[in-house]
Amino acid sequence: MGLINTIQGIFSTQKAQIEDGTERIETTVFKGRKDIKALKIPSTVTYIGAEAFSDCTNLESLEFSSGLPNIKRKTFYNCKSLKSVKISGEIRFIGASAFENCSALEQIDIPSPVMKLDDRTFAGCSKLHTITLSDSVQYIGRSTFKDCTSLEEISLPKTLIGLGQTAFSGCENLKKIVIPASLTYMGHNPFYNCKNLTVESENENFRFEKDFFIDIKKRRVIAYFGKRTSLILPNGTKKTSDFSFKGNSTLEIVILPTTVERIGKESFYGCKALREVSMYDTVKRIDEDAFEACPSLRKIYIPIGCLEKFKKLLDEKYWNKLEEIE
Repeated sequence: MGLINTIQGIFSTQKAQIEDGTERIETTVFKGRKDIKALKIPSTVTYIGAEAFSDCTNLESLEFSSGLPNIKRKTFYNCKSLKSVKISGEIRFIGASAFENCSALEQIDIPSPVMKLDDRTFAGCSKLHTITLSDSVQYIGRSTFKDCTSLEEISLPKTLIGLGQTAFSGCENLKKIVIPASLTYMGHNPFYNCKNLTVESENENFRFEKDFFIDIKKRRVIAYFGKRTSLILPNGTKKTSDFSFKGNSTLEIVILPTTVERIGKESFYGCKALREVSMYDTVKRIDEDAFEACPSLRKIYIPIGCLEKFKKLLDEKYWNKLEEIE
């Protein structure tokens, strides 16, 4: 009964006061409503379905009380006018794309006991400049803050265990991140296209070596922040992470050491100045689009006797670039 009354109330007023006693708000039930400007979720609500308020493009303010354990996938996706969000209570998990494309949102506090921000939670929130993460947060998913172009600084909690791939990709004004000692997992290049970023590390497993950010345990290059034209990867590197050099505008010559066994997906994608790559027969795998969109690439140097091997590793369009050398 509470849910029925709530629906009728929202249809007739811009300030949506969900009735006390309401326990469930079902999937997509208010999706695309243009007449909701303010929304308060009472403590009796324990379930809000996926996309329940997505595309409510005139929604400006949102407040949660205690009772709700999680915010599901795309619950407030594309609420482009949403400026104010107050999260409180028992929320532990914020789902994928929950606030994606909320392009008017300027600041957000993630309180305890929230433990996980899923993939793309705040992606495309282009005005988001202030994010406060409580020490309860343990995991930040894939592309969680992708293209938050107003974000300049964020403090990662000392409790953080996992940081997903491309978590901060496209945060072009982000200036500084400190990797906490607690981190045990880092996905592929969380910092892709963060053009002004300085990364510091308090973690013995994730370290800088010159301009390379390296996963010590897995012996992989996660990201490269330099501007050199010629580059020799650190000896001992076993893998280039997906997207690790993607979009680099200065690299012309790259030499992979004998320890490299795998070149990750889109590792050198869009390196428009890249002319030459040298690699050894220790390479066992070259992933999808590793050298795609490299219009200047002329030579891929390989050891004598390895031509057939590298033809199997590379797409046919690269075969004419292969050259065997001693």
